[in-house]
Amino acid sequence: MAGPLTPEDPIQPGGDAEQAEATVKQVIAWYNARLSAAHRQPDHDQTLVAAWRQGREEAADDFERLQSADQEETVAIAITYAARLKQLRAE
Repeated sequence: MAGPLTPEDPIQPGGDAEQAEATVKQVIAWYNARLSAAHRQPDHDQTLVAAWRQGREEAADDFERLQSADQEETVAIAITYAARLKQLRAE
């Protein structure tokens, strides 16, 4: 994954909005994969599953916010979710 975006240096064609959307979608996919795996295990940690659900809901809300976000908010969301994705992948 590429580093955080800045308004002056969009990494992908289409700019920050596409990068932010792609990153948020990756975070949502990470949560979905963990929730799906937990659903198949009868002894899953309910607290962890609840945290994953909340994280997925927040990411979905932020994905929707991207549809009307200005440049500054888009960059902030992209940076936040790039860091979150890195953290989730390290778990």
